[in-house]
Amino acid sequence: MVTMSVRSLATILMLALVMGACGDTLQGVGDLSAGIVRGDQTSTTTTAPGQLDLRLIPITQALWINDALGAVTAGLSSDDLLLAVWLRGDQVTQSVQASRREIADLLPGIEFPQLAPGGVSHVSSQLVYDVQTASLGVGNSAAFGLWVGEPYTAARSEAQLAVLRVGLKTFDDGSPDNDVFSFSVADGRELSWVDGQYVYQLFCRTGMSPEACEAMADSTIPLSLLVSLPAPTGG
Repeated sequence: MVTMSVRSLATILMLALVMGACGDTLQGVGDLSAGIVRGDQTSTTTTAPGQLDLRLIPITQALWINDALGAVTAGLSSDDLLLAVWLRGDQVTQSVQASRREIADLLPGIEFPQLAPGGVSHVSSQLVYDVQTASLGVGNSAAFGLWVGEPYTAARSEAQLAVLRVGLKTFDDGSPDNDVFSFSVADGRELSWVDGQYVYQLFCRTGMSPEACEAMADSTIPLSLLVSLPAPTGG
């Protein structure tokens, strides 16, 4: 697939930049990565009547609202980290707020899109537990929300433009990795694909074209690389 070659190129270049980073080396990495995938600051797809503005922006422009949570768990072993995040919640609710570093540490190799719908300013991130065992869920292990404005302050139907859910692959049906399946669901479109040990489900809300949603799916790189990139200076 052409998109796979683009994704691989973006990953290799971003990895080289992160690994060689010192001083101001990382300044502008988000813009460079975005340029690899899209050419310029934004990418515009054709917009059918009634659809929203479908510009795609680099995810490095968004604020990850839970990143500060990872400060107190840095350096913990996987078992201790898993327990620490679980105890952060109420031990009843499956989803617990977690930083992207915590998610990347507990789900090695998990990927996240480099691109987001235009207007996205915040990303929420959660680990999803099996409440009976206090272990990560299988069908759904992590969830991310892409929001316009501060998360949870407005109705999801208005402020949450996309949701990415990631679970563990527990099957082998012979299908090659990265085959993307797309289908319509209530309020939008769902893309599903397998990559390595994970199953990804990307929900794009009505108003975002199938092409823009597919571009997001095709832009994924290891979340661990995004952890290393500089955060936006404004909230």
